[in-house]
Amino acid sequence: MLKLILIPFFFIIASFSQAKEYEYQNFLSDNKIAPLVKSDADKTVDIIEFSSFSCSYCAAFHNETLKEIKESDVYKNINYYIVDYPLNQAAFYASIIANCNSEIRSSYTNSVYENYDIWTKSETGEEIIELLNNYGLQLGLEDEQLQSCLKDENLQNNLLSLQVAAQSNFGVESTPTFLIDGEKFQGNRPACTKLCVQSSQKLKPMSRGPPQDIQRPVSLRSRSESARCGRTASLFMCTARQ
Repeated sequence: MLKLILIPFFFIIASFSQAKEYEYQNFLSDNKIAPLVKSDADKTVDIIEFSSFSCSYCAAFHNETLKEIKESDVYKNINYYIVDYPLNQAAFYASIIANCNSEIRSSYTNSVYENYDIWTKSETGEEIIELLNNYGLQLGLEDEQLQSCLKDENLQNNLLSLQVAAQSNFGVESTPTFLIDGEKFQGNRPACTKLCVQSSQKLKPMSRGPPQDIQRPVSLRSRSESARCGRTASLFMCTARQ
């Protein structure tokens, strides 16, 4: 059995209340959330990703869709934030390590998702812990710092508070969920499609409207369908360059 810190998820569910007037910029400033990627362009698009390290759709987004977005013209205009929304003990454990040292946050996130099929298929909780620890240690995290973070109740409480705030203020209930300039989208495919259209409209107005189905929230998709998001994204990025 995975021996991790007990997470009071029932509290998150019980605390749900929609606060539509709460702006995403206030959420970022109130919680001192720094972007993983900050654009220096005049016109930018803000993306907040709520994700769980244990989520296969989140892994698909990072391993497939995000890589294509990084190669696109719109990437230089993106302010990109990640807010951890752990759905189980293993994801919470990984989130603690990811937030232990800001210098490895981005690379640790990449490492955990790139090795998703390895650590999630481990037979025991001890193996999961060892792998998640090693991903951090390999990136330069000191063992003493790692152990300190794993015992840091303030860090852990902050992670849980952000999860509660995400649910109560924006109605986040599944992963991945994205706020793109404050507009919420669920799932890998709808989010990446909206991002491309949103960027096109904001950074270089398009002469034609987006397809009618791009804003349809989809929380459950097969990984093969999620992977096709990359091709969909590329289509709209080409449009943005026209």
